[in-house]
Amino acid sequence: MIHNLLCEYRGYLETKYSKETARTYTDRLGVLFEGQNLTDTIHKFDVDKILIKLSGIKYKNHFSQSKNALLHFCEFQNISINNEVLEKMNSIELGTHKKYRQLREVDYKEIEKKIKYIRNKKLKLSYQTLIETGLRVSELAQISPADCVISDNEITFNFLAKGGEREEVIINSIENPVLFQRLREHIGSTKPENKVFYSAIYLQTKAHEMGFTCHDLRRACAKLEYRKTKSKEAVKEKLRHKGAKNTNIYLKSKVKI
Repeated sequence: MIHNLLCEYRGYLETKYSKETARTYTDRLGVLFEGQNLTDTIHKFDVDKILIKLSGIKYKNHFSQSKNALLHFCEFQNISINNEVLEKMNSIELGTHKKYRQLREVDYKEIEKKIKYIRNKKLKLSYQTLIETGLRVSELAQISPADCVISDNEITFNFLAKGGEREEVIINSIENPVLFQRLREHIGSTKPENKVFYSAIYLQTKAHEMGFTCHDLRRACAKLEYRKTKSKEAVKEKLRHKGAKNTNIYLKSKVKI
């Protein structure tokens, strides 16, 4: 029963969020429900066991995902959680802490050189587009020819962003004429049923083989935009951040331009 229920729950989440977010919340909920017998009715899940599971979560972002997963599930199943339980969850959350990753230094010139000598044109275009647009690899990978609007001077990509909203980015022929022309030709030769770029897994795997990550390219995009504009607001807009805090993190990242 629990497997089917989680599948239904994931389908419900995908109407509100991206597939990546829906998968994360579903996985977190599955962990919270481990060890519970839910074959009778889901309304009888043991709240105390859930709280014990939440108490074992060390990091703030993991806790937030797990809590949100539970709250969305209760909304999905029309289950009410009393204020006492909510207060206990908030109290537990106060004891968690942020997880900071030790970022390695990235030499953008070395990455650029490796991408330049890629013989696979589609692979090269995928990485060059990530650098130019600042797209996340999951956003780039979903783009099909129908998501592309091409004019004489611009290519517009429409996609489902990380937060579950439809967004768009534009590549201008004046700012990057070579990439613009190659993309226009590539999109025109891509069959309607195919994706314009490679899958996220393939792009991440190939990048790893060359000694960098796809996220390094987004970080490089931020640094390049700042070098060009000297404006944090321009970087924030380029990366589509809702707040300046994330933008500052990207600008402080160890990317040598």
